[in-house]
Amino acid sequence: MAGKSNKGRNRRVAHNAANSSDAVVPTDAPVKDNSSASEPIKADANGVSAVEESTEAKPEAKESETENSTSQPKQGDLHLYPVSVKTQSGEKLELQLNPGDSVMDIRQFLLDAPETCFFTCYDLLLHTKDGSTHHLEDFNEISEVSDITIGGCSLEMVPALYDDRSIRAHVHRTRELLSLSTLHASLSTSLALQYETSQNKVSSPGDTTKTEVPELDGLGFMEDVAGSLSNLLSSPSKEIKCVESIVFSSFNPPPSYRRLVGDLIYLDVVTMEGNKHCITGTTKMFYVNSSTGNTLDPRPSKSNLEATTLVGLLQKISSKFKKAFREILERRASAHPFENVQSLLPPNSWLGLYPVPDHERDAARAEDALTLLW
Repeated sequence: MAGKSNKGRNRRVAHNAANSSDAVVPTDAPVKDNSSASEPIKADANGVSAVEESTEAKPEAKESETENSTSQPKQGDLHLYPVSVKTQSGEKLELQLNPGDSVMDIRQFLLDAPETCFFTCYDLLLHTKDGSTHHLEDFNEISEVSDITIGGCSLEMVPALYDDRSIRAHVHRTRELLSLSTLHASLSTSLALQYETSQNKVSSPGDTTKTEVPELDGLGFMEDVAGSLSNLLSSPSKEIKCVESIVFSSFNPPPSYRRLVGDLIYLDVVTMEGNKHCITGTTKMFYVNSSTGNTLDPRPSKSNLEATTLVGLLQKISSKFKKAFREILERRASAHPFENVQSLLPPNSWLGLYPVPDHERDAARAEDALTLLW
């Protein structure tokens, strides 16, 4: 029995030794990284904790972000810089431009300005602070040519040469400006202004005041129906007439020997004074020729009147035109900005005047309606 007991005791010892050998961690198992534990120990040894280091890094990042935000402008902000413009007539305008504006934007603004609305054929020159001059193309941006943020930049309008297309567009633009006094009622805000002025007159302090009775307010709601219908249409604005007619002359097209000299078009103009003039449009200017009757005489008239624009020539020919055209520009400047926007199609209102006004002859209207522009 004693021998058996020793063998059993030896077996239990060997079994415990095998279990202890199995509990040893194998070399292939991943060893846990103790660097995270050693880092706080090192930080504590230096006297600074890891939490304090992270809090110190955050203010530095915030300071760098604030510096970047102050150095870079916001995306929605637009900085405008003053740039003076010298027109063909010698006047000076001041525009507020952004470096991202294109030359087409500048041309559109000059086309809407009263001082330059009748200039259609010109080149734009940019004069910089260092004295250099740049010719601006229509599809360029200002920043591509020069830096206007440094200041000292100016624009100059230089007359360009007309061609067949541009001179007809110039005549069409002139007719359009002269017809602004007969603006359609559906495009005008004068109706609202008329209503406000009439209401102010009714509620003037000089009128006798009457007591208001809430129970009787709804009894007379049909009394002013006729008056409200009559006020539905605003009274037509007074027409400002600058010239009797501007039509293409029957001398067109210019003969070949006159085309070689530069003649592009002939116009027949009747002024408000009743004078008839035949105007020659060349590649450089407009002037009054000496034609009378059915014979073309391309020589300049004795008065020797000429101008780079048709409006400028008509102002020299007729004093009434000059006065009336100034009134048209004043009315244009006082109108709402949306009223001056060119519409693709003319408006047709369902409201009209009664009795129907007479349809009179207008050669310019017929030419514009029957001429294909495409």
